[in-house]
Amino acid sequence: MSPKPQQETLVQPESLGDADAGNRVVITGMAGSFPDSYNVKQLEEILYNKVNPVGSREPRWEYNHPEIANHTGQAPDLKHFDAHFFKVHYLLANAMDPMSRKIVEHTYEAIYDAGICPEQLSGKKVGVYIGTCMSESEKACFYVATAKNNFGIAGCSKSMFANRISYWLNVKGPSMSVDQACCSSSVALQLAYEAIRRGDCEAAVIGGASLCLHPQQSIHTSRVIDLCPDGKTKSFDKNADGCALSESISVLFIQKAKDAKRIYAEVLHVKNEYTEIVKTETGPKYGFYRDVGDMTYFIKQFYKEANVDPADVKYVEAVGSATGEVDKVELEAFNNVYCTQRREEPLLVGSVTSNIGYTAAASGICSILKVLLAYRNGLLAGNLHCENVRDDIDALRDKRIQVVTDHKKFNGGYVAVNGISITGINAHVLLNRVYKPKDLSRYQTSIPRLVTISARQQTAVDSIFKDLKSRPVDPEELALFYNIHENHISGHLGRGFAILDTNEDQETVCLVQKSDYFDDAKKPLWFVYSGMGSQWVGMGAHLMRIPIFAAAIERTQCG
Repeated sequence: MSPKPQQETLVQPESLGDADAGNRVVITGMAGSFPDSYNVKQLEEILYNKVNPVGSREPRWEYNHPEIANHTGQAPDLKHFDAHFFKVHYLLANAMDPMSRKIVEHTYEAIYDAGICPEQLSGKKVGVYIGTCMSESEKACFYVATAKNNFGIAGCSKSMFANRISYWLNVKGPSMSVDQACCSSSVALQLAYEAIRRGDCEAAVIGGASLCLHPQQSIHTSRVIDLCPDGKTKSFDKNADGCALSESISVLFIQKAKDAKRIYAEVLHVKNEYTEIVKTETGPKYGFYRDVGDMTYFIKQFYKEANVDPADVKYVEAVGSATGEVDKVELEAFNNVYCTQRREEPLLVGSVTSNIGYTAAASGICSILKVLLAYRNGLLAGNLHCENVRDDIDALRDKRIQVVTDHKKFNGGYVAVNGISITGINAHVLLNRVYKPKDLSRYQTSIPRLVTISARQQTAVDSIFKDLKSRPVDPEELALFYNIHENHISGHLGRGFAILDTNEDQETVCLVQKSDYFDDAKKPLWFVYSGMGSQWVGMGAHLMRIPIFAAAIERTQCG
């Protein structure tokens, strides 16, 4: 099971430490679907239970080809979409790229996770930046004979991945889709971060998505990078033989700290830059290959711009492509940047690619999510499939760098996320944990707590209450619910309330719970003109259906 969170993420801006703290950019919401995982909570369980989700489902195709990767990570539930809730015509919903449908859904979840009602954002300057690269659906809408409606461009155009979110939320900030191959979501984060710092928007949605729905994508990918035959990505292992092709649709919500209801981490700096495609005697060498000198220079320049000493970085979430030459270059660059001075503790290195596979355009956000979970739980999730850590690098032999193969306690601090694209882009992100210890004693009260919830369905309301009853009452978590459900949310047809208390054993006790279907339609107003009198035949009989009226009549008869 996943670990119990060790820190609280609800903080005030002043806990960030200086006068300008309120204007710092922070991550406040996260959501997504991943291989064999419907949400971040299930991703957390996969990471901390050390489960390999790649190849756990039946393949999407039966295709006999020597270059095909038979083991792929599959994001679940791509066929279902609540078109009405997201203001999408049903014909358009059927023509939409599955990535576009899931990005809209996870945007709602990320905003909700931030403790914000989506309708509170209407009319505000909120940016939307979505990173994607390959899309089979975009091609199919033009060339598949069964595509008979007129929604192909609106459904599959990449620009609509972002623009549809802006339309649904009615936000007025920048809205764009980004394609920078494997670094697409990292570039989207940089654009959003810089826009907030400039004042172009006050908050932003950042998304990354990658799906593999057709065997041809697997074949073409295998001709550029090494794909492992067994679905096990052995990052930094002596027996590394390539990565597993995988899928993810993931979303972050970022804001200025002064506007945040909760904070997972502060974004200190983001940079993406084209460095090179390695040249050989026979021509360009495509893939993740880099010159160690060029990567070292890029990362050093990053820390000069961030005004942070690289020696203060405690953990690096690496690409870990499980290609021997690439892994070696990445680790040697880390040694040249982070380990030039004597460190009190070794630099910790891990890779989410080993845990869930290579997620292409979504890989940047997937790496960040792994870091956010480590911040929240106080525990770094270990790499999978790294049984024989390579020993051909001095920094590994003398323990200046340590690959995290087992879960490791983590007290926070600076964390770097490294990225590499097959098209020559290098990416780097610097995060810092915002720490505030939880002190529930400040919220002690003898009065039970009322929780009011609305959701798309009554069953969803009951599910939320079930989760709240399974854990100790957390007043700060309830404060997020109060803020979200303070106002009406269009399309929420389930409503309910519960009164929660705590017994002597500090267990949550539910005193009252009720939920029901709520008809969100406006009721018609009727006027009755009864002429000279205010009565009509049978009026009394009809009123007898009202219990209080019937009881009053019965009392008069008894008298």
